[in-house]
Amino acid sequence: MRVTIDMDTTPARGSLRGHGLWAAVALALAGCAAQEPAPAPAPPPAPPPVVAAPEPPKPAPPPEPQLTPAQAKQQAQKLTIDAIAQLQNGEVAAAQKMLEQAQTLDPANDLARKMQDQIRADPQKELGTVFFRYTVQRDDSLSKIAQTYMGDRFKFHILAKYNDIANPSKLAAGQVIKVPGRGPAAAAATAATAAPAAPAARAAEPADDVAKAAAIEAATPRNASMALMDQGRDLQKAGNLEGAYDAFREAALRDPGNRDAALQRDATRQALARRYEREATQAFQRQNLDEAIGKWDRVLALEPNNQKAKLERERALDLRKKMSEKFGAK
Repeated sequence: MRVTIDMDTTPARGSLRGHGLWAAVALALAGCAAQEPAPAPAPPPAPPPVVAAPEPPKPAPPPEPQLTPAQAKQQAQKLTIDAIAQLQNGEVAAAQKMLEQAQTLDPANDLARKMQDQIRADPQKELGTVFFRYTVQRDDSLSKIAQTYMGDRFKFHILAKYNDIANPSKLAAGQVIKVPGRGPAAAAATAATAAPAAPAARAAEPADDVAKAAAIEAATPRNASMALMDQGRDLQKAGNLEGAYDAFREAALRDPGNRDAALQRDATRQALARRYEREATQAFQRQNLDEAIGKWDRVLALEPNNQKAKLERERALDLRKKMSEKFGAK
């Protein structure tokens, strides 16, 4: 930019014009400075990219502990008992899975094998077409009926299949079911006319549950009581309190002097009553009043003076009546 300065030599005006001249020069220089701004500072360098640290490798899961043969046998027994409980409630698929696990752990578990055989079996082919009608009593169960008429209470499952009963625990008093065989009266008549050689044929039979029951019948009262005690203990170990109670009770009847039989009978009766109480309470909570009443009936059959059972049974009866009055007409 070029600036031309006109100098005035007049004294008075020169002083004034000199001041104005310098002001103009300053303004011109300031304009030049404004037209030429200073260069902007360079941007700061970009930070280096952050690289995530690699995750440490996950530790391998610890190997499953290997069971000792004794532990495997014990676990198999527990699974078998749980499977039987599932079968009693009609849960066949869950029971079959448990039984398969039990046999994997302990191939010698005979009860698991028998229960699996029942699941797979055709009841009509297995039990035959000859049967008699039986009316279920108040304190009956399929396992009890199977024990009485088939010699093995664990045959309750195939007996349920034989009668198209999906849930064995739902057996009701007054219900009529089929029981394989000729019936008690026919069996007694056949036994009365049997040849004398029959006892020898019985001795040659396999030592299964039916043969054991026959041996008990033929023994002296003391020996029969001891055999029933052994049977009761086996059933108790298998978790079958109903069968154990029946065996201990029968042992005490056969030999009134057997104090151990009486003690075992009373202890098992108490344990069985507590189990029925729990089941009755759970059924009432589910509003299954018929089942709750049936379970309280079983408690009272074992403990007739149980006040709690009486009150809870009346409570369930009262609620069932109210629900029937309210919804029965719908």
